[in-house]
Amino acid sequence: MTRMVICWYRDGFLFPNMLSVLTSLTPANKENGCLQVIKGSHKLGRIEHGFTGEQQGANQERVDEILKVMELIYVEMKPGDTLFFHSSLLHRSDRNNSSEPRWSLISAYNRKDNIPFKENNKLSYTAISKVSDSAILGYRGGSISEDADFK
Repeated sequence: MTRMVICWYRDGFLFPNMLSVLTSLTPANKENGCLQVIKGSHKLGRIEHGFTGEQQGANQERVDEILKVMELIYVEMKPGDTLFFHSSLLHRSDRNNSSEPRWSLISAYNRKDNIPFKENNKLSYTAISKVSDSAILGYRGGSISEDADFK
């Protein structure tokens, strides 16, 4: 089983002023190792992380205690489902034990003023242009081909 993780701290960010967005491209369920989150764990503050072999994760003793008082949620998703979650939310996914793939896209968004202090992790900033609701609702451009195969 993989360990619970929060990634921002090791990358040199001082503040957890960011979020992640996960979009499922194929079905995600318990059998193929869907994302798991500990509901409300983003409110716990920073949790020490370390390595077990090559795998990084939150302190397992602390996670075991957290799971006694907080709910573990299996985030089962259909293609196109999207989950927005706080950067401090403890999360993991297990090994895919099915014959079906589990593909998803994940994007991380950070506040402009939350620049990492580590030299090897200086990020560039690209502003997001805000558009009106009507521009999105009225969009009639191309789409993913019906023939697209994400497997």
